[in-house]
Amino acid sequence: MANFTILIALTGLGLAGASAARGQDAAAAMMEHPATSDYRLSARGFEDAYGFNDTARAVIQLYYARWNTGLKIMKYAGYPVPVATALGRHYEPDPRTYGAAPNYSKYYYDPWVAPVAFSLLGISTFGFIKATTYNRRQLYTVIRQYRATRRLPASVPTAALRPYLQVLLGEMAPAAR
Repeated sequence: MANFTILIALTGLGLAGASAARGQDAAAAMMEHPATSDYRLSARGFEDAYGFNDTARAVIQLYYARWNTGLKIMKYAGYPVPVATALGRHYEPDPRTYGAAPNYSKYYYDPWVAPVAFSLLGISTFGFIKATTYNRRQLYTVIRQYRATRRLPASVPTAALRPYLQVLLGEMAPAAR
């Protein structure tokens, strides 16, 4: 009976330490073709799993900041497009009622609608490209490459990392969000 109690206690201790061991060894076990669960993490989860030094944590913060910026640009630039098209849409008068009622089958747009809508869609496309370029799968690839070679890829400008490194090293206060 005592051996059984010891076995249960050791199993519990082993399972309790499994998540901590996974977090420590996750960066070491980075694969070329990861499972979706390996990179679909929050910023804090990514830092805990793959932030093995200050530079890696700065790269993670840079990618998440740019990814979130792309998502916000995409979202907020796309919202006004239906509003602009609704405001600029006018129905032609119905000739059967001598212009007293609108003809709902024929309409036209004001000349300002197309430039406004297409420019907003262009800005939204810019946000989509930014969010796609700095997505979590790309971040996983960059961190994996940095861990293997200890060199940052050309897609990560060192000047962009400087503010994040200064915050991590305590030289500068974090930016307000």
